[in-house]
Amino acid sequence: MAGTFTITLVRHLPTQGNRDKKYIGWTDEPIIDDILTKKLTAINKQVIGSDLTRCKQTVAKVFRGISYTENANFRECSFGDWEQKTYNELKEDTLYRNWLDNPREVAPPNGESLEQMEDRVLQAFYEVVEEVNHPIIITHGGPIRFLLMKFAPIKKSFWEWEVPHGCSYELQWTLKKDVLEGKRCMSFSVEHLMENERT
Repeated sequence: MAGTFTITLVRHLPTQGNRDKKYIGWTDEPIIDDILTKKLTAINKQVIGSDLTRCKQTVAKVFRGISYTENANFRECSFGDWEQKTYNELKEDTLYRNWLDNPREVAPPNGESLEQMEDRVLQAFYEVVEEVNHPIIITHGGPIRFLLMKFAPIKKSFWEWEVPHGCSYELQWTLKKDVLEGKRCMSFSVEHLMENERT
């Protein structure tokens, strides 16, 4: 659409830890090899995103001939001592149950709360908006849920947003300054990039 400011958010392709339903916030593991994806074009030949391997590998698989700018502030929430563990392994832990009830304020041991994750993601997001026209951001489920909660035209809570791996979200505003003023976008669309599965 002419005369608009567009931002594309892409969630990385799945890893084995994702398939095993483990918490892998800052765990740096690769994507699963055998996934077929659509190819996207980066208008500015530049994509920005998390510095973790799964995001860098997603860029290499989905885009051709682009430069990738890494920014650790686009990482998933750090789950600290709960990294690589599952719900079943943690469900008897009192602190874990408290975190499930209030993840915005309660942090995992040696990890971060959702509020801490949201603060750094929003800072990185606004920096990208200031510097790049039609930014494409490759990141994780938590950051995308937060950005949709804040900017999508439909109001939903953090956990109400379903954000499958390998999905692309395009948000459009009339002007760049509307984004920087924290206004919700005027249009929103979703595209599944994986051709052989949706997990």
